[in-house]
Amino acid sequence: MKRVQEGKAQILVPEIRETVSSDMPVFYNPKMRVNRDLAVLGLEYLSRKLGRELMVADPLAASGIRGVRFFLETSGEVRIFSNDINEKAVEIMRENFRLNGLPEDRYVICREDANFFLRRSWGFGFDYVDLDPFGTPIPFVESVALSMKRGGILSLTATDTAPLSGTYPKTCMRRYGARPLRNEFKHEVGIRILIKKVIELGAQHDIAMIPLFAYSHLHYFKLFFMKERGADITNSLIDRFGYLLYCFNCMNREPVKDLFKVKERCPACGFKFKLGGPMWLGELWEEEFTEFLFKEAKEREEISKETKRILKLIREEMRIRTVGFYVVSKICEKLRIPQQPPIREAVKVFEGVRTHFEGDGVRTDLPYGEILKRAETFRTQKI
Repeated sequence: MKRVQEGKAQILVPEIRETVSSDMPVFYNPKMRVNRDLAVLGLEYLSRKLGRELMVADPLAASGIRGVRFFLETSGEVRIFSNDINEKAVEIMRENFRLNGLPEDRYVICREDANFFLRRSWGFGFDYVDLDPFGTPIPFVESVALSMKRGGILSLTATDTAPLSGTYPKTCMRRYGARPLRNEFKHEVGIRILIKKVIELGAQHDIAMIPLFAYSHLHYFKLFFMKERGADITNSLIDRFGYLLYCFNCMNREPVKDLFKVKERCPACGFKFKLGGPMWLGELWEEEFTEFLFKEAKEREEISKETKRILKLIREEMRIRTVGFYVVSKICEKLRIPQQPPIREAVKVFEGVRTHFEGDGVRTDLPYGEILKRAETFRTQKI
């Protein structure tokens, strides 16, 4: 057994592998540190907002690292409900809770199927659920939505980014009921498709799963949703579904809500448009929640530098609320511009902001024609 320090927690883990696969019990993956940092910050937001004891569920808990960090790093009172179907994981979880001094009356450990764990009659609703499966979260989302209190928050992870980003389009259609687009902002498209599906699963029960925050990192997507109830608010979310027309010849793109208004060909170059979606066309970041994550992370020593870096980028990025962004290297390639400018210069030229999705990505409100016009100035710039 190896002892690992993360945040304020120390845990024992049986193995740490470079490559995590489905044929091993995933006890601890150090590459998911940013994910867990954000989950802690999301819980702190809710704790401050509600100002009371919170019931926190970790239905796929593995080593129990999240539960330990939730307890040690949340300023308010929390009661942790951790679950894993794997017997060895449950044993290690118990040991880690004892190692970190968690009082036995402040946590419950279960060994059950995750859906059964979420749907069983606890006599209350969970305030905060952290759902981190291996692969798609979809088999568990409906159970989470039903198990949560109104005003509760879902912290959700998806590691099946390949289908959502267009590598396996048939899998994406089967799982998420949408066509992906394997373009330069494929990860944003994937996140928007995932948001659409989560909203749909809640909407079946007149539950509104309101998107608060989204980000893409390494091999996974991380999302936060707040639960509300009622047909009207749920309908208002569905009204923000739509499609994205994308031209793989010239990179032109057009979001559309009405399928009857879909154009067959790109007005810029005449090539045939590809249709992606349906997907969420609304905002990816709720301002108050995102601002809290950024400021809280900045104040905490136990939050990693990488988490702080990403939150700083996203805080800037959320100022421009477009569907999709432009990648400078792709623009230069299409226009046959021999040398691309530094990203800081490109951001100024396009009057935009950087995106966390791509190192040389720029999010801008400028229309497509103006983007091409301004990109031509790169030819004469001294770099």
